[in-house]
Amino acid sequence: MNSLFFALVILGVAECGSYEMNRRGRHGPPEPPFLRNMTQEARREYRNILRNKNETIAAQKQQILAWARNHSIEAQVQQFEANLTQHKNELRANVTALLAELPQAYQRLNQITDNENQTPIQMREAINQFKNSSRKEFEVLMFASGQFRPRRGGPRRGPGRNGKKDWHNRSE
Repeated sequence: MNSLFFALVILGVAECGSYEMNRRGRHGPPEPPFLRNMTQEARREYRNILRNKNETIAAQKQQILAWARNHSIEAQVQQFEANLTQHKNELRANVTALLAELPQAYQRLNQITDNENQTPIQMREAINQFKNSSRKEFEVLMFASGQFRPRRGGPRRGPGRNGKKDWHNRSE
């Protein structure tokens, strides 16, 4: 059960990240700052290195460093790589901390929703307080629980999740 929960959390975090990337449009992330003052030819060379999907990432990094040496911007490229590594480490630390908080947050949310000695209005207020105090945890928990909710309209409203008819709707 814990591994399933962990997998759902990772999936939720990944889904949130893909949403952020999709907001930029089809063009992907912005170009690195060291390309700003480069010629079109130098930019094309850089992009050609990245387009080679048969090379390993390590080989691409070596080619980019050689390209940077050729264009006298090796220090800028190395600084950019250092910043990326630092960002990746911070991201991992933040995700790890969030994952560590989720079991307790899930217990708190269950205590709120299981409490039958409150009115629906009080429950909504308690959930809102929880959401305001633990927004990231709340959003991940809502995403994870949404993976197990039945589809709107129930199973008889059309094709199932896989695009086929549901097993109990065999009238045709």
